[in-house]
Amino acid sequence: MKWSAEMIDKIIRKFKYAYHGVIHGIKYDSSIRIQFTCALLAIMVSLIFRFTAEEFAIVLLFCGLILGLEYTNSSIERIMNLEEPEISKAVKHIKDMAAGGVLIASVFALIVGIMFILRHITGG
Repeated sequence: MKWSAEMIDKIIRKFKYAYHGVIHGIKYDSSIRIQFTCALLAIMVSLIFRFTAEEFAIVLLFCGLILGLEYTNSSIERIMNLEEPEISKAVKHIKDMAAGGVLIASVFALIVGIMFILRHITGG
């Protein structure tokens, strides 16, 4: 496959749109800012406890997963608010389920993080 200038420009534009979406989320969505703060804290704890490369990679994977889910959750909430400003049961369930996905990933990440920390504290 040969890369044309037009294809490269199109890819660059797509990355620009994604970058603008990330920045918009940070600026205007408090849940996204909270998740970014938690991700930074998790990375700092990983460095303080000198996690192994494998443990650190798992922490980074969880951070990326949770941030991606939070962006998806926030997008779903905004779409539902546009479609139906008056919250119906169906809209509430959709929004709750999207938030539940973030919660599930966050709880499992926390459990794994605690396991890593305990291993480093106990020397096991």
